[in-house]
Amino acid sequence: MEGPPRDDAAFRALYDRAAPRIHAYARKVGGADTADEVVQDTFLRWLTASPPPMTEEQTMSYLFKIATRLTIDRWRSRARERAHLGEPLPGEALESVPAEPAARDLDHDLERALGRLKPRDRALLWLAYVEGQPHREVARALGLGETSVRVLLFRARRRLAAILEEAGLAPEAP
Repeated sequence: MEGPPRDDAAFRALYDRAAPRIHAYARKVGGADTADEVVQDTFLRWLTASPPPMTEEQTMSYLFKIATRLTIDRWRSRARERAHLGEPLPGEALESVPAEPAARDLDHDLERALGRLKPRDRALLWLAYVEGQPHREVARALGLGETSVRVLLFRARRRLAAILEEAGLAPEAP
């Protein structure tokens, strides 16, 4: 069991293991413009929270939970600011892509499609499919019940599939 690092070397080791994953998650779920800030604030909150001793898996879930809350708070704040200014949210318009497969930048298209999802949906998909976390850990990271994660993940996949289909990126039927 491990808790917060008690010395600089232990913290550095944890940071080196976890920060790249938290950064990638924050970038995809909340946006590149706030990812560095989310990572910094995640570790600051973790250090000041003094959580009880945890396994490596529990520590990662705890860090993802903090990062998720920070990311969603920032997303909501930006949404309020944009609504106040009458501006569209990023990713609201995913124009159709060229029909020629070679002309597609699939990473960019997928990123824009993910940008049209709500932060919780992006978080669910990222934790389950990129991080490969089991439903139990996704539930812990997002503060949800395990059964809820199964249902919400199913719905998030359907929403993403619909967005991709709308943009002409759905896989062709055999």
